[in-house]
Amino acid sequence: MAVTTAVFFDVANTLLCKPGLYGAIAGVLAERAIEIPTDDLAMRHRLLSEAVNFPDRTSVEFYERFNAQLLRSLGVAADAELVRAIHRACNYLPWAPFADVSYLKSLRQPIGVLSNWDRSLPDHLRTLTGIPFRWILGSEEHSMRKPDPAFYALMLEAADCPAGEIVYVGDSIALDIEPAQRLGVRAWLLDRDDLYAHGNLPRLRSLAEIESVL
Repeated sequence: MAVTTAVFFDVANTLLCKPGLYGAIAGVLAERAIEIPTDDLAMRHRLLSEAVNFPDRTSVEFYERFNAQLLRSLGVAADAELVRAIHRACNYLPWAPFADVSYLKSLRQPIGVLSNWDRSLPDHLRTLTGIPFRWILGSEEHSMRKPDPAFYALMLEAADCPAGEIVYVGDSIALDIEPAQRLGVRAWLLDRDDLYAHGNLPRLRSLAEIESVL
C-alpha cells in the first residue's frame, strides 16, 4: 500500500452539513400541498449542487436562482413567492458535523482541509472538537478556489510531500475528485447517499472507512 503522509478533506457536505435543510424545503412545499419525498428532494438538491458553481459568499439572488432550478427539477413551477419562501426557510440554518466525522480523531496522519469557503472557515472547524487540523486552506483567504489547479498545488506545497502521498476526500466529482486526480493525489469520492453506485471512481460510503484507504 502507498505511503500516506497527509490527509485532506473538503468541508461543505463532506465534514459539515446543514441537517435541517431538506426538511425546511419539504415543509415549505407541504404548506402548498406539494408532497416531495425527502430522499428524492435530497438527491435532486445534491445533483444540482454538483452542476452549479457556488461562490464563497452567496447572495439572496444566487439562492433564488438555485431554488428556482431545484423546483423545476422536481416538476414544480418556480413562482417568485415560492422561491422566496424557500429562501426564508433555509436562510441562516446552522452548520453541524456529520456523525462519521468522529472517525477522523483516530487518524495518525496530519489532517488538513481544502475548501471553497469564506474567511469564517476556521471558526466553523472549531465545532469539530478533538480533531486537530494542521492545515486550513480556504478559498477566500487564498484568493483561489476549487477546481483551480493552483489551489490544489497550494495543498501540495503545504503538505510538502509528493502528490501520491496525499489522500484527499470530497463529495464533488467536479470540484474535488477530478482536479485532485489530475495532480496525482489519491482522491476518494465520499458518497454517503450512494448516488454514484455505477460509476468508476474510488468511493467511500462513510468516513468510517477512511483508515482502510490510508
